[in-house]
Amino acid sequence: MSFKYRALSLACFAAMGMATTAHSAEVLGSVLEVYGTLYPELNNTSYSDSVAGNALSTMNAGKLTPGVSAAATKVSKNQINWSQSYIGVKGQKSFGEVTVGYDFQGVLTPNKTLDSSIDNLASGSKNAVQPLFGDTRDAFISIGHKVLGTVSLGQMDTAYKEYGDRVRMMGVSSSNFTSTSGVLSGVGWKGATGAGTTSFNTRVGNQMRWESASMGGLQAIVSYRGDPNKTATQDQSLNAMGLRWTDGTYYVSAQQETHKDAHAFSGTALTALSATTVYNLGTARSKDTASRVTFGYKSGPLQLAADFATLKYTEEASAAGKFSSYKTDTYQVSADYAIGAEWNVAANYASGAAGTCTLLGGSACSTIGQGGTLTSLGAKFNYDKNISLFGMYGLNKSNSSASFASSLTGANTKNIGLGVLIKF
Repeated sequence: MSFKYRALSLACFAAMGMATTAHSAEVLGSVLEVYGTLYPELNNTSYSDSVAGNALSTMNAGKLTPGVSAAATKVSKNQINWSQSYIGVKGQKSFGEVTVGYDFQGVLTPNKTLDSSIDNLASGSKNAVQPLFGDTRDAFISIGHKVLGTVSLGQMDTAYKEYGDRVRMMGVSSSNFTSTSGVLSGVGWKGATGAGTTSFNTRVGNQMRWESASMGGLQAIVSYRGDPNKTATQDQSLNAMGLRWTDGTYYVSAQQETHKDAHAFSGTALTALSATTVYNLGTARSKDTASRVTFGYKSGPLQLAADFATLKYTEEASAAGKFSSYKTDTYQVSADYAIGAEWNVAANYASGAAGTCTLLGGSACSTIGQGGTLTSLGAKFNYDKNISLFGMYGLNKSNSSASFASSLTGANTKNIGLGVLIKF
C-alpha cells in the first residue's frame, strides 16, 4: 500500500474515533497529527412561562414595548446536539530554537445537512446541503522561540479567553448548555439591529497573538485584531492581554479585553433607531471592556476554580437622554472530582448582577430585572481515556428583564443532556 493511502487510512480511523493512540494519530510524526473531541448528546430543553406584568429595564428599550413584560408560552423540545464537536489537524517542526506550527479545527454539524426552506426551494435548490464541517474553531499558524515566546496568526481564543475559566465541565461544556460564558462574560440584554457581540468569551479571526515563554511559571499574553475598514470615525478593533502564574497546583491570572466601536447596545441600523429615545446614532463611538481575575487549584482528583469579572459598555451619547454606559459584575465557581479512574462528578455556578446604567444628561436609567444565574451538575463514566458516557443538568435563571439562554424575556431555561464523549 502506498504511503498516501496509509496516511489516508489512519486519518479516517482517527476521524471516527478508532485510532489506538490516545488523543491523536501521528500520520507524519509531529508534522501532521489528526485529533478530535466528539460529544453528541440527546438534549431536552424547556423554557418556563415568562411572567407578565414585571417592569422592564431601560436596557430593553426599543426591543420590547416599554412598560411591563408580556406573557410567553412555555416551550419544550428534544434534539441531538453536537455542540462544538470537532476534528482537527495540527503539526510542528523545529529548527534549532525556533518551532513553526499550525492548528486547524473543523466543527461537526451533522444535524444541519439538509435545508429545504422556502427560500431555497424557490431558488431551485431543493437539496441545499450544508458541509459536514459547518464552522471553524481554531485555524492559525505559529512561530515560537524558546526565549522570545510564540507569535500566532489566524483564528483562535483571545488572551482574555485563553487565561480564564480553568475548569470546563467534563470537557464537553464548549457551546453546551453548561458553559458559563454567557453569564460570566456576557449580559442579559440584547442590542439593537446591527449591534456587535456583548460577549467577551469568543474565538476571534484575523488575530495576532503573542505569548511569552514561561519563566518560573509566569507567562504574559497579548492579542490584537485590527479593523481593515478603519476610518477616521470608526475603528472596530479588539485587543486583549493577560498575565498568569502557576506551579501546577495553584493558578492565578488577570485578563482584560477591549472592543472598540462594536455598538453592542445601539447597533448600526440608523432607521431602526430614529424612533427611540435611548439608542444613539449608529455612527457613535463605543468602547466595551471586560476585566477578570481567575483562580485555580488542582491536586490529585480535585479541581477547583473561580472567576470574578467586571463588564462595562460605553457609548458616545448623541443627545441628552441617550444611552451612555452599562456596568455589571459577574462571577463563577466550578469544581470537578474524579472518583477513581471510572467516575467524574462536576458542578458550576455563575451569577451576573443587574448592574447600573447611565443616560446622558442625568435622566433616570433603570436596570431592574437584569442579571441571572446558571447552575449546572454533571457526571461522567469513563470506559477508558478515550470513551466516556456523561449526563448533565443545567438551569439558567433569567431575572424579569433578562434573557440569557432563550429569546423569552424573564423565562428560565432547563436542560438535560445524555451523551457520549470520544477523544482521539
